[in-house]
Amino acid sequence: MAKEPAENTSEFDIGDFVAGKKFANFEHDFKGIVEKIYEHSVLVVITENNPEDDATVNEYNHRAVLRMSDAKILVKTDNPAPRPSEDDDEADDNAKGDKA
Repeated sequence: MAKEPAENTSEFDIGDFVAGKKFANFEHDFKGIVEKIYEHSVLVVITENNPEDDATVNEYNHRAVLRMSDAKILVKTDNPAPRPSEDDDEADDNAKGDKA
């Protein structure tokens, strides 16, 4: 049985341009685009970094997983994914009641 994808209830959207704090082998902060959203973190494709961190960025395949609390949105995407609304929740509840 396949799991349903988790609903995005965070302030982040796929495609947001974010700033990330340095961690692990990074010596400087970096910037990138949100590629995937997890429960408490985001996967970022690193697009801007200090040249001193080039080796680390290459080692990490130009990606980093950041805690949402350590990522700051610089530019919101123009095309965010749809989010659940309260109307959707009521429709789901009504549909479940009809099946019973």
